[in-house]
Amino acid sequence: MQNAVIQEAEVYGAVAPDADKEDGIDMKWNYKIDLIDDAVFHEIEKQRGIQIPENLISLVKEGNAATPEKYKFMIGQTEKVVGAILSFNKGDSDSVFTALDIIEDQRIVPFAIDPFGNYICLNLKNKEVIFWNHETGDTFSTEKELEAFLKSLY
Repeated sequence: MQNAVIQEAEVYGAVAPDADKEDGIDMKWNYKIDLIDDAVFHEIEKQRGIQIPENLISLVKEGNAATPEKYKFMIGQTEKVVGAILSFNKGDSDSVFTALDIIEDQRIVPFAIDPFGNYICLNLKNKEVIFWNHETGDTFSTEKELEAFLKSLY
């Protein structure tokens, strides 16, 4: 299965994370910064003692540091927004490395940030996307796995 990611009128193919899904995710990205080194995922996995799921790796490769065209999502009855996918390049602002230093739970992998400094993360324990509040450290579940979360953006 293939999904198309459209960036500045160019089409890039990416393998859908789950072969049993009927449709891939079409996402238009704005302000993307190319990922410099794919080895970054292995480095994070080794540092935290985790395995980053392939669908999250694919998301970062397609939208590193970019803002998705559809960026709103719901936590219960509260609307939240994705400001940008975190950059997985060392030295970039709003990088995953800053977020990893802040979030102590090794099973939580931040992958996006909102305009207010809160993180959107993948909880590796139950594979759900969560919202991490930077002021309190509290987390709130979207009750969706990554692909469903991305499809739910509006």
